[in-house]
Amino acid sequence: MFEDQKTKTNVSDFQKVSAVTAVILQTILSFALSNCHDQTTAALIGTLYVFVKYTAPIFIFSIVYNMVKTSEKTSYFEFLKDKFFELVVPYLLWTTVYLLVFPGVQQETPYNNLGTFLLKFITGDGAPHLWYTVMMLQIQLCMPFFIWLGYHVLNKRKLVWPVLTGATILYIGWYLFYNTAVLNGPLANRWYLLDRFVVSFLIYGIYGVAGFVYHEALFKQLNRIRFALLPISLVVGGLSVRALLAYPGDINFGHAPYLNTLQSLYSLSIILMVFTFASRMIINQSPKLRLFKWLSLYAYRTYLANVFVFQALLLVFKTTWLKLPMGAMIVVAYLSTTTVAFMLSWLLHLGWLGIKQQFS
Repeated sequence: MFEDQKTKTNVSDFQKVSAVTAVILQTILSFALSNCHDQTTAALIGTLYVFVKYTAPIFIFSIVYNMVKTSEKTSYFEFLKDKFFELVVPYLLWTTVYLLVFPGVQQETPYNNLGTFLLKFITGDGAPHLWYTVMMLQIQLCMPFFIWLGYHVLNKRKLVWPVLTGATILYIGWYLFYNTAVLNGPLANRWYLLDRFVVSFLIYGIYGVAGFVYHEALFKQLNRIRFALLPISLVVGGLSVRALLAYPGDINFGHAPYLNTLQSLYSLSIILMVFTFASRMIINQSPKLRLFKWLSLYAYRTYLANVFVFQALLLVFKTTWLKLPMGAMIVVAYLSTTTVAFMLSWLLHLGWLGIKQQFS
């Protein structure tokens, strides 16, 4: 019911596309904010940034949803082998490219020897967006846990609410600790890597398991209130924007972390909204399903490539783009980066298939 048999498109495909397109916009907005000298414009950029900062949670929800759907009978060794070539190898290659070609985009202290160079692969600091891959790979290692949770725990209806409630309470406790001790506390410099530790986003994987196991029941409830989902998301997102703008001084995206109540609720509302409308499109056999399947196939690759593409485009168009009004610059840079990043991912994939065919 919730997968198109012709294209093999399911809800997770829509969520991956939603995530990667929002990630690219985050990249553009970070550049826009660094070149903005007007407080009103900076506030508008910050507002837009908050409204697209749902990417890591929806990505985790989607990959665990699909993991539980497709990997029940897969051995852990086979699963890890597939994910190594699908996820780890591209991450290692792209991190190397970023560190060697665009070392200026690395985060925290720049590498200065072989040891610190290799450490960037572990921390995900090779580029501003690579931290997510480090966290997501930990989620993949938890595959047996999610399979067990879906087929042996959450399939028992009496356990659903106790498990989800308990997991949510533990998550709230975790991010309260993070906000107090790390984000705004004495451990900010030493423990900053906690935001990519698996515990920080495990809750969305647990929600993804429940979303798969009870997809039909969840859809029926959400479909009844589908026209309220967008207003609810806008209200919660607006409250998160207000919290960001309330910080004294200049707008800083670091003041809008994933790990807080408002941003977590906003991310969850977007997850449920995409879940609902994707399910409706699948049920109604939308002609756009094939497009979403193609985009989702290249979503992870495009996510890895997007900062590289944007930096390459800046080498050619930066002066021209900065002469545009800020809104026009964001639109032009976003559309250009998205188009080129997806095309680059597609071409690299075709090249890789050609190489494998020659060797085979």
